[in-house]
Order: sequence, then C-alpha cells, then structure tokens
Amino acid sequence: MAIQAELTPLNRDFREYLLRRHATIGRQQRFRGTTREAFEAWQPQARAVLARVLRMPEELGEPELVREVLDPAVQPWAGSRLDERFRVERVCYQSMPGVRVAAFLLVPTPLHAPAPAILCPPGHGRGMNQVVFEQGIYKQYPCELARRGFVVLVPEHLGFGERMPTLFGEHGYYTGVAQLVGFTMYGVYIKELIRALDVLTGLEEVDPSRIGCYGLSLGGVTTLLLSALDLRIRTVGISGFFTSFRATFLDVAHCVCGNVQDLALQFEHVDLASLITPRPLVLENGRADTGFPYEAAIDSARELRDRYALYGQEDRLVHDIFDGQHEISGRLAYDWFERWLAPATS
Repeated sequence: MAIQAELTPLNRDFREYLLRRHATIGRQQRFRGTTREAFEAWQPQARAVLARVLRMPEELGEPELVREVLDPAVQPWAGSRLDERFRVERVCYQSMPGVRVAAFLLVPTPLHAPAPAILCPPGHGRGMNQVVFEQGIYKQYPCELARRGFVVLVPEHLGFGERMPTLFGEHGYYTGVAQLVGFTMYGVYIKELIRALDVLTGLEEVDPSRIGCYGLSLGGVTTLLLSALDLRIRTVGISGFFTSFRATFLDVAHCVCGNVQDLALQFEHVDLASLITPRPLVLENGRADTGFPYEAAIDSARELRDRYALYGQEDRLVHDIFDGQHEISGRLAYDWFERWLAPATS
C-alpha cells in the first residue's frame, strides 16, 4: 500500500509487528456460529465485553433538563436557514454528576401527538452548531429530519464546539486525562449519549418506542457503539465510519480519541454492527472518503448481511455507496428512517 512506500525499513518494523499481532490475536469476539440460536447467545456476552472495554464512567446524575426556545430572527447563523416546519430549542442537561451537556433540540411544528425521534451525535469537527446550522459535510441533516416529522436531539460532545477545553488545547487533553483516571474517551461519549437517550425518550413530544440514531464520522462510531449497547434505539444510520479497524485505524493516521485500548483485539466493525442485528441499519460510505475506504465497507457489509440472513431479514440492512467524500449522504437514510419509525397506520 502507499503508506508502506513512505516508510523506511526502520520505521516500518513496529507497525508490521502490530499488524501481525492484530492478524494473530485480534477480533476475539467474532461470532463463529451458524445458527440464530447461537447468535442470540453470543450477543449479550459480546455486549458485556464491549461495555468492559469501553470503561465508561460508572454513574449518571439527575438530568435536570432546561429548555429554551430560540428565535431564529435574532440568531445570526440561522436566520435564513430555518423554516416554520420546526422550531429549535437550546437545551441543557446533566450527564455525569455535575457535568452539563449543551444540545439543540429540533421539534416539528405543528405537533399533535408524540413523534418518532432521532439522536444525531456530531462528528469530529466544530460541534453541534456546525451540524445544525452549516451546510458543508453535514448538509444540515438534523433540519431535514425535523422537516420530515422527527424530533431531533443534537448533543455537544466533550472536547468539541462549545465544550472544547480552550485553555488546555483541543479535545486530546480530555482523551489523555480520561485514560489517566480509568476511562476511555469513547466510553465517556457513550455514557453521555445514554443520558441523551434518557432525555430524548422522556420528552412529552417523543414516542419512546420509535427512536433512531444517525451520525457521521465520530458521530458514526458513537452511533455504532451506542446502538450496539442500548436497545432503545430501533433504527440506525452510520455514515463515514463503518469499514474495518484493519483498513482504517491500523492503516491510516486518525485522531487518538478513537484509539480505545483492546477494542480491535476484541472486535471488528462488523462484530460491533452485529450487535445491532436484526434492527434496521443503513450504512453510508463515500467513494472518495480516503480515511474510511468503501471497499472495506463492502466486504464488512457482506459479512454483516449473513447475520441478518439468520433472521430472514436481509431487507433490514441497506448500504448507500455514493459519489461523495467524508460527508452525510441521506440519499437512502431519510426514507429509511421514515420507513421504519413512521407511525403505524390504522
């Protein structure tokens, strides 16, 4: 591969040693059975291993939810980009004891009955303001979901956007400190998203039986991990992440916040996604996304489809390979969420 040509023999040695280690003892939680019964016995024990590897904080505080409706007329970043089909609220709630989370809540208007809802964790960038109010790679996808009748919650990740520790550098500071005291940063993200689900499912505007999760990049992996662990999520969209550890973090330089100790020793992406099976899942990969190569995604999705075949429900897995880069597609995902989370008709 290209990266091999750029390395001198001396610099290549340890990398090749790590790759041999991964090939030899990696992916220990791979499902090796052939029946639905064996698969359903595998899932809970694999979830327990995943929770242990993530080393999440142990406790949550009381939510203490505060809501404030925003006036788009006085928001310089929103005046021409929102419309009357939904309102935007700024909300704040507690995750871990004493830890406050900011988020945007999008609520369709008018809303006459509890609606389906989608959690949209941001990616590795400028945070929730970028996701909701800028075009770019996110294409304001929470706004499109709200226009289609979904309540949408976009929480701010620790270390990004309004929660960046500016006096200590960027979010890498939290990654290192969390490890020093026994957590992983992915574990912190997932613990906070569990609280976000608590908040979302507790809203009077939301039908808690119809919850989805859809994210890009860091939002894609947190969607993957959260959905693998939390069965309240009924429909899932993973954009710009699902490939394999071998084709991404082991082969391309990514941010250290994603280097969770032992995660690739225990799982591959397909194994994590197998913990979502047989819930409906849409995968998105851009052909020009060099950080998450779509060829690896095709191979992993092919193996994942075998898990859905155990239930005779291959139609619950769809793969959108689109002509784009590291960005939201939505070409299949918007209709996908409507299909699986829409109200039952009489």
